Amino acid sequence: MKVLEIKRFKTIDDGTIGEFKLMQDSQILLSGYTLEAAGPDTTTPNQDKRIPAGAYTATWFFSPDFQRELPLLFNESVSKKRRILIHGGNYPKDTLGCVLIGTEYNEKGILKSRDKLKELLNLTRDNDFKVVIVNN
Repeated sequence: MKVLEIKRFKTIDDGTIGEFKLMQDSQILLSGYTLEAAGPDTTTPNQDKRIPAGAYTATWFFSPDFQRELPLLFNESVSKKRRILIHGGNYPKDTLGCVLIGTEYNEKGILKSRDKLKELLNLTRDNDFKVVIVNN
């Protein structure tokens, strides 16, 4: 099973930057950066806050907002109803409590999100995978 490892390492204005690696066994399939809402972590729904560090299952969910299937994160503490997705976007205002991925980062957010998301979706399409988030 593929695992997306996210290590949060930097706080920016209203956001949290992380570094990610998509792994299968010990091989890195894809890497880049993530952007999430600012902390603190919360399990409470309907808040633009990041989810707690921990292990999640990513399953495929059709998002009416994005009009496509995207990975939906959940575990025993964070319900599917919270609708935490991995999707495109570049700035903290785009996170909506979700996880954004990109190729580079700066003090304002992440860059080339659309390209990196396409790569991730192509590598994980049609299969659930694990997501492990660590606060650094």
